[in-house]
Formats: sequence, C-alpha cells, structure tokens
Amino acid sequence: MHTLIIPPTLAAEFATVQALWQLEAKTRRVDAFILTWVKFEKQARRLFSFLILQNQAFDEPAREAVMAAIGADRNLDPRVMLAGIESLAGQTMEHLMGPAHARLRPQLRRIQGYRNKIFHGQLTGQRLGSARLEADVAQMIEWIAALADVGAREFGYDGLERNTGRLARLRPPQNIHHPFQTPAEFSTWLERIAARPGRP
Repeated sequence: MHTLIIPPTLAAEFATVQALWQLEAKTRRVDAFILTWVKFEKQARRLFSFLILQNQAFDEPAREAVMAAIGADRNLDPRVMLAGIESLAGQTMEHLMGPAHARLRPQLRRIQGYRNKIFHGQLTGQRLGSARLEADVAQMIEWIAALADVGAREFGYDGLERNTGRLARLRPPQNIHHPFQTPAEFSTWLERIAARPGRP
C-alpha cells in the first residue's frame, strides 16, 4: 500500500480518509476513493456557492432562493461549478491553477468516467487494481489542495471551511464580478454556464 500524503492544509478535512487508509479492511481503497470524491465535489460546491453568495445585491430571501436553485439543479456537477468559478473570476482554471491543472484535470476526467459505477457498486469493466485506486485518491487530494490554495489566494476562501453562507456575508468580495443581480438572473446565468461546451 502506498503512503497517503495529506498536505497540512487538508489534515483536518482528510482525517477520516487517512483513518480508512490505515485499516486492513479489503474495501479500504474503494471506501477512500468514494469519500475523497465526495470531498472533491463538496469543495467545488462550497467555493462556487461562496462566490455567488457574496453578491451584495442579494438580501437574505434572495440568498435563500439562490441556494434553493443550486440545491434543486441535478445537472450541477463539478465541471459546471468550476465553469461558474471561471465566469465569476474572469479567468480560466488553467490560469488560476497553473501547471497543476494541466497535470491533474485529465486524471479527474478519467476518474469521473467510472465514478458512478464505483459509487453504485457496479463493475467498471476497467479492471481497476488497488494501485490504480490509490493513485486516483492521491491525485484527487492534489487537486483539492491546489484549488484550496487558489481559493485562499484569489477569493479569501479555500472551499474547505464550513459555514459557507456566513463566511460569504462576512468576507468582502475579491477578484470576482457578478453578472446577475436577482435570483432570476442567476438562474439564467447558471443555465448558460451549464450548457457551455468545453467545461474546465
């Protein structure tokens, strides 16, 4: 079994994954894979939501309406959320993340190709061995660490801290532009982002 390296900035968030990694259970690699993917999606959603909720045109009912729209959107996968972050920041993920994006994004696309089957206990048809799953977990963690660095540097939020809505109200927006001023305009913007080809 490979040693799982957790960056210090992710130590608290990944304590459960680290604990799974040390077990002798036969399913520990699949379990670690599933939990790490959930954390990957959660970080993207938190950062996406944080930037949206920083819109100073939104009062509390508007924030609640926007969060309800995000929660109800079944097509809001990490690719859409990353595209939304790009739109709000006016910069591509390639620019924001630098070399880490070129190295890791193709791996995440590959992993997403069989993520659903693993989540539902189905055969992937790809004969994924333990070494492959271990490498996948490590690459997802690298991505999460890189995005956390970008978020902290560019937006003042790493996507890992809890209480996203409260933090969005407390921290002033930085390096973002909101192309929507009402929940209805937000929904239109989100539909356009979700339909955009070539998601990051």
